[in-house]
Amino acid sequence: MLLIPYEIETLIQERPWANWLIVASCSLVSLAALFGGEAAWVDPLVLDGFSMPGLLGHVLLHADLIHLAGNMIFLWVFGNAVCANIGNLKYLAVFLAATLLSATVHNLMDGSLAIGASGAINGIVGVVLAMYPLNRIYVFWFFLIRGGTFSCKAFWIILAWFGFDLFGVVTGGGLVAYWAHIGGLLGGLVVGLLGLQLGWIRMTDCDNRCLLEILKREEWE
Repeated sequence: MLLIPYEIETLIQERPWANWLIVASCSLVSLAALFGGEAAWVDPLVLDGFSMPGLLGHVLLHADLIHLAGNMIFLWVFGNAVCANIGNLKYLAVFLAATLLSATVHNLMDGSLAIGASGAINGIVGVVLAMYPLNRIYVFWFFLIRGGTFSCKAFWIILAWFGFDLFGVVTGGGLVAYWAHIGGLLGGLVVGLLGLQLGWIRMTDCDNRCLLEILKREEWE
């Protein structure tokens, strides 16, 4: 079954231009690499160990149009929700942290060459889990020739995606960088919780309960 998110139930505080810039950069660089012929500038951007161009640049490259489109849909939905509520400059810092954390975990646990923004995007998904675990995510689903929509609380579908990545690690699921996904999600969750605890990230909607608030309340009950 294919699940494609298209909306998160959050407020929009400001225009998420930083996320728009990242989406545009990933798309333009990926298209140039895919259709521009062989070019020497592409190789340094591949994640290959701990070289800084690869650590940062691998998010700009994608294997094909399907890979690019899938990642950009997730980045658009989750990235806009986070960016519009924590601010553009803070979002750039969070995305950079997610990029480096996911790449580091992939290097330590896998070590193969890798491209794609999915690890960093999973970091943003981890921030959504920290900020909006009870908010609803709206999803298109497709299975064979049937499809439709549904919604559920964020933590349910994020945990389902996390379980899928764990399954991929255990079964050795092909060419997907599952460790980057796992590292990104857990890293983004930690960044989100620390940001909330330290006041660097503030909730803007009093009707929303962040994961930190839920954990603290459960601790005292």
